[in-house]
Amino acid sequence: MKVPVFKDLEKIEFQEKPTPRIGPGEVLLEVKWCGICGSDVHGYLNGILVPPGTVMGHECAGVIADVGEDVHEFKVGDRVVPKPLAQCGECYWCKKGQYSLCPDGLGKAFGISPEHDGAFAQYLRVEYPKEMLFKLPEGVSFEEGALVEPLATSLHAVRMSRLGVGDNVVILGAGMIGLGVLQFVRLGGARKIIVIELSERKRAIAMETGADIVINPLDEGEALRERIFEMTGGIGADVVFECAGVPSTFQACASLVKSGGQVILVGINDKEVSINPFFLVLWEVELKGVLGYYDEFGLVIDFLRRKKINTEVLISDRISLESLVEKGFHRLLSSQDSVKILVNP
Repeated sequence: MKVPVFKDLEKIEFQEKPTPRIGPGEVLLEVKWCGICGSDVHGYLNGILVPPGTVMGHECAGVIADVGEDVHEFKVGDRVVPKPLAQCGECYWCKKGQYSLCPDGLGKAFGISPEHDGAFAQYLRVEYPKEMLFKLPEGVSFEEGALVEPLATSLHAVRMSRLGVGDNVVILGAGMIGLGVLQFVRLGGARKIIVIELSERKRAIAMETGADIVINPLDEGEALRERIFEMTGGIGADVVFECAGVPSTFQACASLVKSGGQVILVGINDKEVSINPFFLVLWEVELKGVLGYYDEFGLVIDFLRRKKINTEVLISDRISLESLVEKGFHRLLSSQDSVKILVNP
């Protein structure tokens, strides 16, 4: 099978690799769809978390093609979604249910190292199926299955927040994660949902998926804080979700939240950002980072089964594996309008 191998910054080389061989306790997955994650794009652009020799891809769904000895929970033909991280189950964090904080998780993850090839391939070796695989019910498509991983990140962010029924919410960034957060806070009983986004296309999708107000920050300039406070009765947002992962949105968060409110950092920002902690102290603002997911995969799959999430508007395009660089990475880097691009290997 031909797979795209990350060779160097902005350089992908397609190479021929044999179908992965599985051992006892492992599963071979035939990948049907795999989404391009923002972290894949960051890796392609600047090498963050992705060393040379890596086959990327971790947002996927497929059908089990083979099972090794001692695999009893799954069988050939099962439709499944794999969780990229496999927790150890024994460490301090795993015993508390905080699986994304497991120190062994990244070392076992697929799609971020040459040792564990990712899902931009026809077949994927799943080394820890008991911890990593979730069955897809009838009525949930493989395309929807490929959205489970990012939606689990969105749901985790909402569950880690102090969102209450009737709260006002601001979401900075209407990409895949932000639009997922939007739909989950709507289901969670938010009163007013304000989305701040540069892309006109994404603002339209935000309105379609439940936003009450969408704002282009360029139209507001320095008056953005004043506008948000006007919309929230002069108080500010109860919870602000930073989903863009850029310095400017991070810096804006503390000025949009109410005194005693909460800022949830979901977007990945690898740049140093200056922020005056005086205002966090003065206004008693909680600044909380969230990573990945704990037990949200099964919850997201159930939301999809019950048709509670609008998924079709989240899919910007469907492309072949051969088009990964030109129609995938390059498009996402050159345009702000795409949400999720799915790859069919």
